[in-house]
Amino acid sequence: MTTTASRTAADIASRMTEAADAWLDSLDDDQRAKASLSFDDTAERTSWAYFPRLTKGLPLLEMDARQQKLAHALIAGGLSFNAYAKVVTVMASESLVNLMEQGRLDAFRDPRRYFLAVFGSPGDDPWGWRFEGHHVVLNFTLAGGEIVSPTPLFIGAQPAEVPHGHAMVLRPCAEEEDAARELLGALNGERRRQAVICEVAPPDFVIMNSPVVPDAALPGDIEAPPLLANIVAEAKAIPPQQREALRFERARPRGLPASAMDASQRKLLSELLSVYVERLPEPLAPIERNRVERAGIDDVHFAWAGEDRPRRPHYYRLQGPSFLVEYDNTQNDVNHIHSVWRDPGRDFGGDLLRDHVRSSH
Repeated sequence: MTTTASRTAADIASRMTEAADAWLDSLDDDQRAKASLSFDDTAERTSWAYFPRLTKGLPLLEMDARQQKLAHALIAGGLSFNAYAKVVTVMASESLVNLMEQGRLDAFRDPRRYFLAVFGSPGDDPWGWRFEGHHVVLNFTLAGGEIVSPTPLFIGAQPAEVPHGHAMVLRPCAEEEDAARELLGALNGERRRQAVICEVAPPDFVIMNSPVVPDAALPGDIEAPPLLANIVAEAKAIPPQQREALRFERARPRGLPASAMDASQRKLLSELLSVYVERLPEPLAPIERNRVERAGIDDVHFAWAGEDRPRRPHYYRLQGPSFLVEYDNTQNDVNHIHSVWRDPGRDFGGDLLRDHVRSSH
């Protein structure tokens, strides 16, 4: 029996397929050669980066106005309205970064230097799409008319905030920071001591942009391009005891489990989780929320590292049996946010895609 939620989710997948087809059909042969990639190229399909790079796909700057609108129709179709608003705000902020850096990397700092790629042919067979640029990475994998994976899903911000007097002109990732601070502030005594895993924050995600979520990693372990050599060096220079405290392990989460929180703290944890789940449109967000709850809310851990004052380096991690969130704000005078939602078993299709292939053949 098909539920209303699953029918609606199928409609989202159908509209996503139609939007991808419409965009591809609008391209000329040269553009399509850049935009359309093989689904079987797993190395490329699972490659993603939230820092500036020249990646495969067709950049917005090589599309005309109509093609850009069709591209945005596909992008918006995978996001809630508030998440899409964040994405376009973050993209526009590249002009601010260019001013802040005085054109030092002006070849990369362009609101149109965001790349859209479609892997495979939109339809019933497995296919996917990736939208990537500085501080925005969206990955969706579909098969059999269903969205089998919406992760990794990254949204960051530089600058994280632009104040004017007592008002805030720009703060696209405000809820990612504020919801975590509220939860941290509600903890005291032994609960807070368990949640704060280290007094220093890592300079970036512990697992950075690893194509797969590893079984374990220390800050600086994940291979990174030369552009991030200083970040890796800084991570490896963290004193051994503190570096070990920041270790990521799939089988042994750090921090305070929900099972040790009281009712009000669990509510705040739920609200923080919603910040990430509700990046998806309404038909998909409740499905992902149910997936997290079925896997076990009691086993969701909240870990904080660094200082608890605003504009001081900080990092947090949400880790459950079926998902991982990493967040940091440490760079550029602590005005530079990264936040990502991952699913160790489902990123880029993962186990569900393998199950689909087995059942189809």
